[in-house]
Amino acid sequence: MSCSACAKCLLVFFNAIFLLIGLVMFAVGLTVHLNAEFSQKAFSSLVDKLNEAAKEAGKSVDTSDFNIAEVVGSITIVLIVLGLVIAIVAFLGITGATCCVKHVLIVYLVITLVLFLAQLIMLLIFVIDRSVYDDAVKPALKDTIQEEFTGFEGNDAPSLIWNALMIELECCGVDNYLDFKGAKKWKGDPTNGGSYQTPRACCKDISNDDSCATLATDTNNNKNTGCYEKLYDYVVSDAVVIGAAAGVLGFQLLLLILTIVILKTAAAVEPDF
Repeated sequence: MSCSACAKCLLVFFNAIFLLIGLVMFAVGLTVHLNAEFSQKAFSSLVDKLNEAAKEAGKSVDTSDFNIAEVVGSITIVLIVLGLVIAIVAFLGITGATCCVKHVLIVYLVITLVLFLAQLIMLLIFVIDRSVYDDAVKPALKDTIQEEFTGFEGNDAPSLIWNALMIELECCGVDNYLDFKGAKKWKGDPTNGGSYQTPRACCKDISNDDSCATLATDTNNNKNTGCYEKLYDYVVSDAVVIGAAAGVLGFQLLLLILTIVILKTAAAVEPDF
């Protein structure tokens, strides 16, 4: 088998994998976006955990009206669009390689190169200078606390998500408990007539004793442990996440090389190709 034929086979094989991944992402995103019952079941364990924590604290949280679709709506749109883009690009690669269409291969090469460089730059910024992301993400997260958070018994989406996140990761707020100071809808805040220093979900041991929130210390409360750093540490320390990112970039680099090999070999054999 010639070098060009081998490159074509590999290009088709790898693009078939990406085509499948893209279609799966598209299907999952569309299913979750259109099927509220499916998304409710998928996230039911998270809601159940929050209910259990509330019972331990002697509280009750009404989650009957909680619609997870409101929370994951934008995520599903991203999945749908991203899956569609991946599938289309992969289809171009398969078509260009199997039918030896020069212009299709060039379009595929340009798109893949742009995507590769964009992802590489984003990854380097994330690793080298994460402040670019911090400056954009942190204010948005803090706004949800200041504008929407209602407390441990809140049944709105932002409150349920924040409570579940703080319990699961054992953290408090974006940076620390001060993110909740002056929160407009949080009744526990002193400015709203409350006596809490932190939300109940920030307590290390959630029980029916409010002292861990009213007299919060580093011993009984996670008040100085931000959820943002916890999430960041989880992502950068997770071998699966890092491996997946490196694998995707490696695959794309290989696809670029294979496409160039096919184009150069074909041009040498057929000058008009």
